[in-house]
Amino acid sequence: MTDHAPSLSVVVVNWNGADYLGDCVDSVAREGHEVLVVDNASVDDSEDRIREGRPSLRWITNEANLGFSTAANRGLAAARGEYVLFLNPDARANDAAVSAALEVLENEPDVGLVGVAIRDVGGRSTPTVEPFFSFRSLRRARAADRATAPTGSTPVDIDWCHGVFLVGRRHELLALGGFDERFFLYAEDMDLCHRVHESGRRVVYLPWVSIMHEGNRAGRVLLAERRAAAIFSSSLQFYDRHHGPIARVWLRFAAGTTFGVRALVYRLRRAPLAERYVALARVAFGAEQDLFPTRPASPNGGVR
Repeated sequence: MTDHAPSLSVVVVNWNGADYLGDCVDSVAREGHEVLVVDNASVDDSEDRIREGRPSLRWITNEANLGFSTAANRGLAAARGEYVLFLNPDARANDAAVSAALEVLENEPDVGLVGVAIRDVGGRSTPTVEPFFSFRSLRRARAADRATAPTGSTPVDIDWCHGVFLVGRRHELLALGGFDERFFLYAEDMDLCHRVHESGRRVVYLPWVSIMHEGNRAGRVLLAERRAAAIFSSSLQFYDRHHGPIARVWLRFAAGTTFGVRALVYRLRRAPLAERYVALARVAFGAEQDLFPTRPASPNGGVR
């Protein structure tokens, strides 16, 4: 640590990511950057393995798995840079993507958040740009059916993009209150982008630069077959927050009915997708309450 504030703070939320976190951290460890790992009570050897040989790395320990939003906000509160990049632990950034995103923020004051193109480990483009969740989204239950990957050589104005790589100005993020901590996992990125739009700023996507992302490794481990239902649950939570009570009741009823019918059709066909739609219908009707771990009311943590 030096007395000079870094230009960029990179916040990485970790949960049992020892096998891949080191590559993520190293991809953004540069002069003028600070990297903060916020650890959600990992039970692997993440801290010992990742901190070894990286003396400048800042490590924030949570005593329980607080979910992404709360952990990311702890990183934001501790950050000292003018800009803050939220980066997934199973992603690897690069100088070109970081530089392009910061250049947009430096030159376009009406831009509040910047995302970049995402590629998988095989180099294939991953669609991560979506419209805000709405009634029309029920026709496409899977995120893969809703998301796109715009192309071009100029910033593309978007509703929101998956929060694998999101960078904004620290003071603006703090003014917005960071992520909404009612979201444990999923849709917190959509909600933040929505609030950036509400503040009068734009959210843009840079198609000409990209980073690598292995694909939500922690979420797959934590939720397994419940992951689709968890994503839908968080999307409904987003809808509940931003729409009136009549719209909320109508969408939940329509969703439950739609997915219930699909579940019945797939069961008659003896197709494995039946159980997925049963779970989605239960979420819509409020019958699924325990998709995410229960968070303690007054968690403790410390910065080291």
